[in-house]
Amino acid sequence: MIDFLFNLIIITSNYIESNYYFLFLIYFIFSIIFFSLSLPGGLLVSLASGFFFGFIPGFLINVLSTSLGSLIFIIFSKTILKKIFNKYYLKYSEKISKYIGNSTYEYLILIRLIFGPPLILQNICISLLNVSKIKILVSSIIGFSPLTLLFAYTGSYISDIFKLKEFSVSEIFTLEIVLIFTIIIILILFKIFYKK
Repeated sequence: MIDFLFNLIIITSNYIESNYYFLFLIYFIFSIIFFSLSLPGGLLVSLASGFFFGFIPGFLINVLSTSLGSLIFIIFSKTILKKIFNKYYLKYSEKISKYIGNSTYEYLILIRLIFGPPLILQNICISLLNVSKIKILVSSIIGFSPLTLLFAYTGSYISDIFKLKEFSVSEIFTLEIVLIFTIIIILILFKIFYKK
């Protein structure tokens, strides 16, 4: 079974190399649809982009498709929430938006930076806010960049089939990576408290 999977990966890689630009576009569209549905398994989609298309192209696919897909989901869920829970939606949306006030970008980036909460939960939380689409898109691109960069790099790193056999998930989240994310989150929190 494992040999079959490795052979399938090799065949897929060779096919992508011979049809690179066309399949890059197809994968990008697939990724936008995937993330607009906020489906589980985003880590695999992000790793695969780096694996099959390389580090920088994989990063571009990851950050843009995750941000655009999330924006589509947020617009859709905001519309649904307004229609179904109009009275409560307006009440809580105004309260939350007033609370975050002039630190909107920082809070939105922070939500995107924190690895753990599923994408669907992040998107539903953001859809409760009264924030412009541009702010959501820009903060998503900034907030998703570190993780999507890491996933694209890891995907390109394991693209060597021999390394793939030895790969473990603990190689992604090294102490240095966790430390960098912690420092970024602390700096953003500091900026929020400073503004308040």
